[in-house]
Amino acid sequence: MKSIIVNENLSISDQIEATDIEQLAQEGVQVIMCNRPDEEAAEQPSFSDMAAAAEANGIEALYIPLKTGEMKAEHVRQMRRLQDSGKRLHAFCRSGNRSFCLYAAAHASRGLPKDEILQQAEKAGIAVEEIIKPYYKGALNL
Repeated sequence: MKSIIVNENLSISDQIEATDIEQLAQEGVQVIMCNRPDEEAAEQPSFSDMAAAAEANGIEALYIPLKTGEMKAEHVRQMRRLQDSGKRLHAFCRSGNRSFCLYAAAHASRGLPKDEILQQAEKAGIAVEEIIKPYYKGALNL
């Protein structure tokens, strides 16, 4: 697991394994969010396996799958609700890219500083400028 600490309440990574969940629990993670559709790849653990491992470690598991390039306003609303909960969240997908883009869109939809997102994205090696643009223009009604 290659984890990126976005802020005190959010970390993002590539695909996690059941063995990573104990570490996440020790780091104070309260919720894991899977943004990867089941069966996207043959070797990928199922969400139900991840959820069982999370539950065994006292972590809530949420399944909010999205395919690359298919993020919808509802996905962003769900991310915003999670951020508003104040719970320590760890989001993951195949590479971490979709999860970071979802965070960036939620951040942008609140009108928070664009430079902050772009700096975090550059540090993570993820291009988000085109993804967040509609949220700053008010094109998407959340």
